[in-house]
Amino acid sequence: MKRSLILSMLFALLILTACGQKQAPAASPAGSEAAPGGGSVQLANPWREVAQAEAEALVPRSFGVPEGAENARWSVMDSAADASGVPGPLVQLSFDLDGSSFTAREQRTGDAESDPSGMYYEWTVQDESTLQKWPVENGLCRLYRYIGEDEYADLCTWYDAETGVSYSLSVTAKDLDGFDIRAVADALYVPDSAAG
Repeated sequence: MKRSLILSMLFALLILTACGQKQAPAASPAGSEAAPGGGSVQLANPWREVAQAEAEALVPRSFGVPEGAENARWSVMDSAADASGVPGPLVQLSFDLDGSSFTAREQRTGDAESDPSGMYYEWTVQDESTLQKWPVENGLCRLYRYIGEDEYADLCTWYDAETGVSYSLSVTAKDLDGFDIRAVADALYVPDSAAG
């Protein structure tokens, strides 16, 4: 009797275990997530392409395309701003210059300086320096460099307390030895751009 009861319980446990197993879902393509019912859903791109004039109108003292730059592309990521408009939309300018691809970003951040670059390296070198053209307090900027086995990354950030705008300029390349990102950051400055 005991033996029959134990065998029945084991048989029931095996049936329950088999019923509880599900087939692993197939991998979804990159940029998508599994949807209920087994399909996949494409993730929305938060960036929207805009014309230069629209991008410049979104941020006071906006930067411009440096002389000699090619393939300039403007895009914007909208934000959920508070009543004061902070944080404002994140404006991005991508361009090629002297064989390297750069990404410049700007965003109204109010009274707080922020790093809008979206770069998350473990920086090899960090330093403070100055920009020559930007009307920021003492021309102060922050410089970061990552030195990897197959890649370098440079980042320059600065903040305009008068307009409450944070800026960043970044570039990645196989080798950035001897490169000074500050010269390109200064080339972004547009003297006629009024503070708003």
